[in-house]
Amino acid sequence: MAADRALRILLVDDEPSVRGVLARALREAGYDVVAVTDGQAGLDAARIAAEPYALVITNSYMPHLTGEQLITQLRQLFPTLPILHLDDLSREQNPQALPVPTLYKPFSIESLLSEVRRLLGGRVAGQNLQASR
Repeated sequence: MAADRALRILLVDDEPSVRGVLARALREAGYDVVAVTDGQAGLDAARIAAEPYALVITNSYMPHLTGEQLITQLRQLFPTLPILHLDDLSREQNPQALPVPTLYKPFSIESLLSEVRRLLGGRVAGQNLQASR
């Protein structure tokens, strides 16, 4: 994989407006974003990807597979894949429920991009390194 290709992020969110805003912000930051509408579509996209994603960002409450179910299945398939969970502050929280970092809505684009950079180990948008499956 070429070192100058953008890091690929899989964004999974069933809310069109949220998905659109997040995808646009990530693209403007230089990431290659594949955005899908529900957990099953996210799982399918991760499974069939010719090149592994550098990061998955998923919402909690979605049709077909919840964020928690998606995370559980992704962990089985791709144990080292970084995952960022997005959740709604208005819902009951259990911080120990998921083995991945969570951003609670509402959050700023700055905090999203900061967490993305952290999860990517300091790699920036234009540095796509070979990921392990």
